[in-house]
Amino acid sequence: MRSALAPSGAASFAAAFEAVTAPSFAISRPSPLREREGAATANADTDRLDAALAAFKKEMSLTPAERVRRDVLKSMELTEEAIEALPPEERAEVEQKVAMEVARRMKAMQGVGSTQAGAGVPTA
Repeated sequence: MRSALAPSGAASFAAAFEAVTAPSFAISRPSPLREREGAATANADTDRLDAALAAFKKEMSLTPAERVRRDVLKSMELTEEAIEALPPEERAEVEQKVAMEVARRMKAMQGVGSTQAGAGVPTA
């Protein structure tokens, strides 16, 4: 009886040993579904990158005064479109307020720069 068990025991040991020592990875071709998911993810990433790059280029194309105007309008909860939709006399009033605030902020920005530049230089 012992000899009858040995071959089957040896075969099961060999199978177990092969399963343990076999490479843990398999080279296989990804399924078409996975390829499409990967392509969709890559396209979405590319689209987000393109959108971010376009937004960055747009921001860099603005002059400092345009950036300040945009910030003033945002602080006043206004948009260029909302100003254009106003009646002429109200629009002129809002434009004047915006222009005054832009001028004030631009002057403050210039004052900060000149104050910092001359901060270490004693005056006579």
